[in-house]
This record gives sequence, structure tokens and C-alpha cells, in this order.
Amino acid sequence: MGVAHFNTFPFLCQTMANERDIEKVLGSVIRELRVARNLSQEKLAELGDFERSYISKVETGIRSIQFKTVVRMAKALDMKASELVQEFEKQYEKF
Repeated sequence: MGVAHFNTFPFLCQTMANERDIEKVLGSVIRELRVARNLSQEKLAELGDFERSYISKVETGIRSIQFKTVVRMAKALDMKASELVQEFEKQYEKF
């Protein structure tokens, strides 16, 4: 397998400003999904084994998250990680 070049994956070539946008949109999606499921930040934190303050920072876009955390967050929201990513993509396209 050859070496991947950044221009092969434009999503990986976002500027720092766009990375902040990604964090904001993902946080907004997580908040919307949490509220739609009638979960408090505390309950979501409990379900995903997170600190409540971490949920708050993610939802406001202050904190970026690793993919393994996206998987845990999706599980806590009772959905597949792919579904969470799809919701993110829909919102990010509108941003």
C-alpha cells in the first residue's frame, strides 16, 4: 500500500478555522441528539462513562474528540457511530 498524500483526502486538509467549525458542528449534533432523546448532560455522561463537564465542552465545540470517543458517544446515544457521522455530515454541509 502506498503512502497517502494529503491532497488525496481533502477532508484531512482543513485549515485550523475549519477544524474549529468541525468541532462546533459535531458538538451541536451531539447536543441535538441528546436533547431529542430527553437525556441530560449528566445522564449522557453516565451512559458513556464521561465527565459531565466533558460533555459540555464537546457540545460547545471547545473540546475536540477522537474517533474512539465518537464511538462511545454514539453508543451512549443508542446509535451506531456511522449514524452519528452521517448526522454530522448533513449538518456540516449546511454550515
